[in-house]
Amino acid sequence: METRRTDSVSGFRNLLGMVCVAILLSACAFGTDRVKLYDPLTYKPAAEEGGTKVAHADVPEIKPVGGEKINLVMKRIKDNRLDISKIGAKKNSYGMETGKVDVESGIVFIDLFTKNFVDCLELAGYQITPLKKYDASSPADKERIKGLVEAEVRTFWTTMMPGFFTVDAAGDVIFEVRLFEPETNKEIWSEMFRGKGVVSGVAVTKGMYEKSINTAYSEAMKSLYNAISDEKFRKMFNK
Repeated sequence: METRRTDSVSGFRNLLGMVCVAILLSACAFGTDRVKLYDPLTYKPAAEEGGTKVAHADVPEIKPVGGEKINLVMKRIKDNRLDISKIGAKKNSYGMETGKVDVESGIVFIDLFTKNFVDCLELAGYQITPLKKYDASSPADKERIKGLVEAEVRTFWTTMMPGFFTVDAAGDVIFEVRLFEPETNKEIWSEMFRGKGVVSGVAVTKGMYEKSINTAYSEAMKSLYNAISDEKFRKMFNK
């Protein structure tokens, strides 16, 4: 009798443990993974623990452009992603969506993107004036302002991609930048910037989502910096 009672208690404990584990796994699978978006111009993925962590470090090839600043007006920044409620989807091994990936609580994606975008322009040697502070009829502003700039976010996404022996967290970032002539508002230049990040593992973790999207974001923003900091590009404003 005592043995049966002991077995029953042991079985109940095992069952309770399995239920608790199942609840935890379900919470991980079906909840929201909130990831940190780092400064894309100084982002470097860390190597420890298979590269699933990220680090914030200086990047030697990205440095402030000296000389006289070129004055631009920030016309607008548009968030044209298909789904602005998240930045990624968690999936199971069958490709079924089980949860979402989003930015940290309290962070508004487009506000953070705007800050990073302006920081990139200023680092590349430009002075940015908000549209509300620009007076197109002012002789001083006509003399000072060399162009109007706008950006459009097309894609900012990370998700699970199944493989043969591993699974990947794949990040994809696409945004377009346009420049306009101040007096006529005629478009004088535009270019698409894209970055990709793929992180492999046995099972996709929050850290892998974070690394994949930051890698893609960093690649796209550094491409913008390289384009607009080039001396040949800057000479366009002297015409």
